[in-house]
Amino acid sequence: MNFIREGTRLNASVGQGMRFFLIEKEINKWLGKSICVNNKVNQPYHIEFEHEGLKWESSTILLEKDFEKKIKFDMISPEAQKSTVEVYFMPCTSETEYCVEIHVMHYNLSQNEKEFFQGFWRSKLNDLRQIFNGDWVIEDRDLILSVLKSSF
Repeated sequence: MNFIREGTRLNASVGQGMRFFLIEKEINKWLGKSICVNNKVNQPYHIEFEHEGLKWESSTILLEKDFEKKIKFDMISPEAQKSTVEVYFMPCTSETEYCVEIHVMHYNLSQNEKEFFQGFWRSKLNDLRQIFNGDWVIEDRDLILSVLKSSF
């Protein structure tokens, strides 16, 4: 298979989690360096990345945005190959608004890119998780409203 899936849970609402993929100021905190995101479908989604000593930039457009559910954009890899990234945003449980699961699906990757992007997304999503949760990794047993509320 030529895709990867990485995910994380954030102590945040679905809307807060999605902002960190669509608002330049928020994206800059965890994903890339130089960012140009117009937050509208068919508009630029340009980010300069750095991972494992490799620097590259990806200029594309935001292909799809379904509020509080999904965004989709193309990415140009360090090997100059075009791949597609879909990011899904889901509440952790129906009983709380304080936890969002984020799943990144990255398609159309060569074997070399697959290994690289597995580490890239794992690292970047960990950076994002630390912004919201610190060192806390939200596990299934934590998905009760009282635990999530007391972490603020």
